[in-house]
Amino acid sequence: MKLYFWIGVGVAVIIAAYAGYRHELGQIPYQEMNKAEARIAARAGGVNAMVHMPRATAQARTVVRPSPDQLYSACVYDLSKGPVEFNGTTPDNAYWSLSFFAHNSDNFYVINDRKLTNREFRFVLLRENEKAPSGVSEQDIVRSPTKTGVVLQRVFIGEEARADELNDVRSQTSCAVLQS
Repeated sequence: MKLYFWIGVGVAVIIAAYAGYRHELGQIPYQEMNKAEARIAARAGGVNAMVHMPRATAQARTVVRPSPDQLYSACVYDLSKGPVEFNGTTPDNAYWSLSFFAHNSDNFYVINDRKLTNREFRFVLLRENEKAPSGVSEQDIVRSPTKTGVVLQRVFIGEEARADELNDVRSQTSCAVLQS
């Protein structure tokens, strides 16, 4: 009888340890996003503000595994303050993308220059079940599964001679709480 008791205790300990391990493993994306959001928001002067990062070098690495032939901008969004609007212009004849990441680091939406019908863009970020504000077209809406997260803009520098021009265009991108 004692043997079965100790086997049961051993199995319970193993199950509890495994459950704890799985829980901690599941927290890693949230912990890393907390750090990334804090770092980006500090550089932008707060949430719902775009920061246009300096070009990546071996010494200056704001994003994970940055490419020196890309320009990066980022915005930490916080939808508790209302829908967040992203506006800008894509560069002419250069790869451009806007990637939306949830608070658990899941990439839930990506758009690039090849998918846009014109160079000017506007996206309004809402929670998944939130009603669209009046005057906002359904085609402009992106729905977030989380209240906070990060939006990352990338511009590819194909020719070094265009770096300043591309930087000027990407620096016009903004993110801010939608004004009604």
